[in-house]
Order: sequence, then structure tokens, then C-alpha cells
Amino acid sequence: MKRFFVLSAIIATFLLFGCGSKSGNNDSQNSSNPSDSTNQSPPAGQLVKEGGNPEDPENSGIPVEVTPVVRGDISNFLLYNSTLETEQMADIFSRISGLIVKLFVEEGDHVRKNRPLLQLEQDEYVLEEQKAKLQYDKQKTEFKRFEALKEKNLISEEEFENSRLSLRQAELQWKQAELNLDYTIIRSPINGVIGERLASVGDRIQPSTRLFVVSNLDEKVAKVFVPQDELKNCYLNQEAEIRSDILPDRSFSGWVKRISPIVDPTSGTFKVTAGVRDPRNLLRPGVFVNVKLFVDTHQNVTLVPKTALIYENERTYFFAVENDTVQKLELKKGFEDAEKVEVLNPIENAAFIVIVGQEGLSNRNRVKIINQKTYPWQKPSLEEAGPKSSKKATSEIRASN
Repeated sequence: MKRFFVLSAIIATFLLFGCGSKSGNNDSQNSSNPSDSTNQSPPAGQLVKEGGNPEDPENSGIPVEVTPVVRGDISNFLLYNSTLETEQMADIFSRISGLIVKLFVEEGDHVRKNRPLLQLEQDEYVLEEQKAKLQYDKQKTEFKRFEALKEKNLISEEEFENSRLSLRQAELQWKQAELNLDYTIIRSPINGVIGERLASVGDRIQPSTRLFVVSNLDEKVAKVFVPQDELKNCYLNQEAEIRSDILPDRSFSGWVKRISPIVDPTSGTFKVTAGVRDPRNLLRPGVFVNVKLFVDTHQNVTLVPKTALIYENERTYFFAVENDTVQKLELKKGFEDAEKVEVLNPIENAAFIVIVGQEGLSNRNRVKIINQKTYPWQKPSLEEAGPKSSKKATSEIRASN
């Protein structure tokens, strides 16, 4: 029995050492085989898609968002704030005193010139008119009698002249009474809209009492005060643009209607009145507006959005994409506005401008375009974005969209 156990141990030891040596040979062969690269790691800094080949150029490059290089128009302008006004606005007062008995209009009503707005109590003025008419008729009869006597030379020239003047005076008093009776109805002096009603039925008013405010909304203006240094840049019929925060997505065209020839010595400014074209009456008098006075326009120039700009040590740069590689350029600026800037740099070979991801870029970095953004002021198609753009970049943008 003891001999059996010793023999079993020797056989087991032999089998163990034999299998281990064979496995070690296989491992050394696998590690020395240059054709098997399934377990190799990609080089550092190389972007690899899941399941992709690191040598594929589509998997390399820093991801960025771009916008196409476009050409368009941009203007230099003067920007000021103002309050919108109407060219015609009237405060309505009564010419006589009296008690209001009827209102014909309310705030917001459109009125035409001479339309009745309210009526005063008329009884007293009717009596005054009738009394004046009676006196006039009496004087007219008296004058006819004096006229007949004058033809017969029975009265003097002085008596005849006094009779004629008395008739004229009675006629004027009658017409004044008629006029006061007509004044009991308050009428609109202009076409417009009732902006305010300041009186009510039962109020006893005086000629100094303001009753209504009527505004003509068809003619709106914005008055701005421009520094005297800009006098040379303002002229009649100059193009203008008006915007308001109540309608942020809309702009209204305008023009310089009047320029005051006097400079205020206190503020050093002069007044410019800009007319506003608002045929749909979307703006209301009293709203706060921004007024642009366009000085000059550059047409068909290269435009870049301000979101593409980066600032380093008081200098401004942007990245242009040329064949999947970026070029860092210092901005040579022309005109600018709130959204875009005119680029004077020669970038004819660039198809796109980087607008997202440029903070981590350096000159000549390889990039991968992952998205394209078009701004409202841009109107290019993909073909218009740049004839020198690579086919691969175009296909990637179409795929991402």
C-alpha cells in the first residue's frame, strides 16, 4: 500500500511540471508574434471611436462647432436711446365753462377730426343765443327806419352812422352767442386715438380743465440728442432703425426727419428727430426705444460672429478651418454691430470659422467638425459656405444635421 502512494505522487509531479512548461512556451510565442495586435493600446492623444481603427483619420481631431464663412453687408451707426412720441398729439380743453351731461367716446376709440367728444349743458347758452338774436333783429329793424330817413335827409349823418354801428354790434353779440352754444359740444381737433379721458359726466369744468388727450398714431417720431462731434455724420433723410424691448424680434425702419441747427451749450448736443415707419401700429407712444442712425455701409464683406472671437492680452483672435486644420488669426476689424464683425483678414481659403471649442485650440491643430450653426443674419447653403471645403467635412456636417 505504501509503495502505491509513492508511485502516485511521482506521476502527479511529472504531469504538473510537463503542463506548466508547455503553457509557458505558448505564452512566449503569443507575446512575440508581431501580427497579433488585438491587445495593443492606441497611442496617447489619439481619439478612437468605439470599435474603430485608431489609424482612421475620421477618428482624430479636436471636436468643434463651426459656422460658414459668408459675405454680406454691415453698417457703421450711431446708437441712442429715446422715448417714442407722436408727431400730432393734442390736449383737449373746453372754450367755455359748464356741466358735462354726455360723453361720446372712451379711451382707445379712434376719432376723426371734428368728431364730438362730449357735450355740456346747453340750456343757458340756448337762452343767450335767442336773446342775442332778438336784439339783432330789433337793431336791424331800427336801422332800416334810419336808412329811410337818411334818404329823405331827415336825420344827420352822425345819427345814421350810430344806427349802423348798433346793428353791427348786435350782430356780433348774436354770433358770439351762437359760437358759445356750439362750444357746448367738444370736438376732436385732429384724427387720432383717445389716449386719455380725464373728465366724467357730472363734472363742472372750466376752460383750464384738460378733458382728453388725442394722439395720431400714424405719425410717430423718436427724438434723440446727438453729441456735437457727430454733427458731420447726420443729415436729412438718413436711414435709421428703431427697436424696442417690447418687440425684441422686430425692427422698424425710419429716417431723419429734422435736424436742429442749434447746439445746446449746456449738454453739447443737438436734437435729431427720426420718423418711424410702423404701418401696423405695433409701437405705442411712450415706449422706450433704441435708435440707430446709419452712417456708412460696407457691402459684400467677410463677416464673422462675435461668438467666434477670443481675447488674449488686449488682442482679438479667431480660428479659421482649412482642410480640417485650424489657423489662428489675429482679427483685423472693420465695422461691427451687436452680433457680427467685419473681418479684413484674407481668409479666402477658409470654409468655416470655429465658434465652440476654440478656447482649447492652438494654431495648426487638427479638428473634427461635429456641428454647424447658422445665424439669422447668414443666408448661405452648404455649397455657398465655401467652395474650398473638403468633401469629408461637408459629409460630416450633413450627417450631424
